[in-house]
Amino acid sequence: MKKETMKMKMFSITTFVACVIMATAAKAQTIPAYPPLNGGQSVTHPASYYVPAKTPWLGVNKNTRLWTVNAWEDPKTGAHGSMTRFDYGFVSPLHTHKHDYYGVVIKGVMENYQVGVKPLKMGPGGYWYQRGKQAHTTACVSKGGCLVFLVQASAFDAQIPPVEE
Repeated sequence: MKKETMKMKMFSITTFVACVIMATAAKAQTIPAYPPLNGGQSVTHPASYYVPAKTPWLGVNKNTRLWTVNAWEDPKTGAHGSMTRFDYGFVSPLHTHKHDYYGVVIKGVMENYQVGVKPLKMGPGGYWYQRGKQAHTTACVSKGGCLVFLVQASAFDAQIPPVEE
């Protein structure tokens, strides 16, 4: 049992590190190294720094929504990283995004799936890559809600109904 738990922890850590590396690589391709971001200062924030704000996006159940806060840059204008909280029971309508994005589950259990595909439950450390212009549904199935770190090399958008290739 202990060996299996240790394997899961190592997998979660490895997944998180891989996501950070991919996010850094994506960001490095779009932003010049000079002048440095944040005035050249390193930035460290505790989790309490990230207080998500209500977004206009509702789930299929009109009492559930997602909340977001910028981790770096602005999701409305371009490449960004954001902490996004989903209310328990949030299920998105079928939708697409113009561009690809990556998600890492920090807290709770999420599902992100395409039409005709059985949803896979992803707990903390779970990761997904969502190809742009591919119809999908995103859901939070944890009673305590969900927290996800999203990274995208472009502005965030959602097309409802879906706009596929």
